[in-house]
Amino acid sequence: MIWHSFIWAIWRARNHRVFNGGVVDPEEITESIKRISWQWFIGRMAMGPCLFYEWCWNPGDCFHW
Repeated sequence: MIWHSFIWAIWRARNHRVFNGGVVDPEEITESIKRISWQWFIGRMAMGPCLFYEWCWNPGDCFHW
């Protein structure tokens, strides 16, 4: 899931640069990967086992609930 969010964020940044002439910020891509992977994780779970800051700190801990 994290791998998919990585590919998705890179793809979106690439499209933004190619089609809109935008500037790609690596920090923004990193934050996007964290946010997207957390949203997808929460969407798959019946009840969210961790908060976003916990996900950013260590996503592996969220899988142990």
